[in-house]
Amino acid sequence: MHRISSVLRYLVNLLYWRIGLEALIWTAGLVYLAVHNPYTEAEFSICPFRNLGFHFCPGCGLGRAVSFLLHGDIVRSVQTHILGIPATIILVYRTLFLLNGALKKQFLQATVH
Repeated sequence: MHRISSVLRYLVNLLYWRIGLEALIWTAGLVYLAVHNPYTEAEFSICPFRNLGFHFCPGCGLGRAVSFLLHGDIVRSVQTHILGIPATIILVYRTLFLLNGALKKQFLQATVH
């Protein structure tokens, strides 16, 4: 178990220095939403409005909508949150933009040396 955690820590550290924190966060978030089962009910919410007892929050359901879309359920995604599709497009574009920039930076550093 210690070996796995040290390897995982090494990989995260390597990715952090190679691609940057923002790209790492967006990539991890998209991977989580892609493997998470959106059809299960969430027991835990980090939404401050929901935790204060409000029943409406403009952002609630956005993560589930992205997850539904990444699982191929477009209708359920739109039903969950109307901005799920645009949010997914923006997140994927931003992540690819950051990763592309990091790869170009690594390539330029490798050609200079």
